[in-house]
Amino acid sequence: MSAPAPAAAPAAAPDQQQPAFRRVFGFIGGAVANTVATFIILVVAAFVARHVLDNKNTIAKTHSPEVVQARMLARFEAGSVIPPVRKSHIDRPDVVAMLEGVLRPKEMTRYPVVVGETGCGKTSAVLDAIRPNRTGIVYHIVKSEVLVSVPGLLAGSLAFEPNQFKFADAYLVDRGATLKDKPAEEPFKSWEALVADLEIVAAQFKAKHGHPATLVIDAVDMIAKKGPELLHVIQDFAKSAADANLLNVVLVTSDGSTLPALKESSAMTRARVVEVGDLTDQQAVTYLVRRDIHEDLAKRAVAEIAGGRLILLNNLADDLLFKTVDEIFREFYLETRGALLRLIGVLDAFDISPPVSSTFCLLSRGARDFDAVERSLGLDLTKKLLATNINILAYHPNKTYTLHSRHVQRSVAALLNCTRS
Repeated sequence: MSAPAPAAAPAAAPDQQQPAFRRVFGFIGGAVANTVATFIILVVAAFVARHVLDNKNTIAKTHSPEVVQARMLARFEAGSVIPPVRKSHIDRPDVVAMLEGVLRPKEMTRYPVVVGETGCGKTSAVLDAIRPNRTGIVYHIVKSEVLVSVPGLLAGSLAFEPNQFKFADAYLVDRGATLKDKPAEEPFKSWEALVADLEIVAAQFKAKHGHPATLVIDAVDMIAKKGPELLHVIQDFAKSAADANLLNVVLVTSDGSTLPALKESSAMTRARVVEVGDLTDQQAVTYLVRRDIHEDLAKRAVAEIAGGRLILLNNLADDLLFKTVDEIFREFYLETRGALLRLIGVLDAFDISPPVSSTFCLLSRGARDFDAVERSLGLDLTKKLLATNINILAYHPNKTYTLHSRHVQRSVAALLNCTRS
């Protein structure tokens, strides 16, 4: 009897049949997924590249030198928009007439520098001179911006918007500009990029209209405080523009103490300095009356505190509603007394040396020659008195010093008993 046949091997379980299948199809699926992902990436990249290229081409067209210059020329031809006058506005026909001559000179041999103490109404007077006919005048005021942003903000007032793909070094090369021995850094790089087109536009305006355009840069003292080197570069441009009879660049400074910084530049030899002073006492009284202050009270406030200083008049119009003239003056007196004693370095007015005391008493009566004041007070103290926030001393283009305002004159006279001198 034959032996039984061996039993057949059991069939492999389904789970044991999957690995090879999965490996094959997993490889195929992964390859397909990678291909699809790569395809999607290439499509997206192509779309982005096309978008960037289109954007670049659009900007190249809308920011080409010709378009940039056309926009700036249009801004000069339209002029800056000047805000309307307020109800309390005081007409100053003599000052405005003088400034109109500065803004539209018959003959341009020098660049103008307009000086006036903070709060004297200088900016208001400049705007009054522009308002009747702003064609050909672009006005820009420097504020408390950081130094590197000064050229960019000025560019905004000029409607200057260069091609961002050609800015900085490449843009300067394209425009044929150089940095004129200044470091290749901001804000000088942006300034030179702006000037490169500004000179071309100024020439276009003059050729078209028969006279130079005017660029007013107000509050340049803000630049001097943060970086006099940039101010000197701007002065150099103003001088060269005046020498070429190309563009009337008017610099306005809100602080007479900035004049020494301006004079550090050799370009100051080609400057024409004009000063805007305070309102007359009658104009000051009229201003307060228009602000609803009784005329008798206005006259006393002007005589004893504000004089014609517009910023003080503006504050007085509010303070007189709930304080007396005596109370307001007392506050100013204490501030002036404290600042003066602190800067001189004494505890009491009796400790002030006779030469210094005598000089202050003379200043309480009017202007004194700069040389005599600086010899008596010394340069160090003189600079401190100019720089203090209390504003005790003021310097003027005719090389004289005065005390800063009416209440400072009265405070100094009272503190030092100047009636006995």
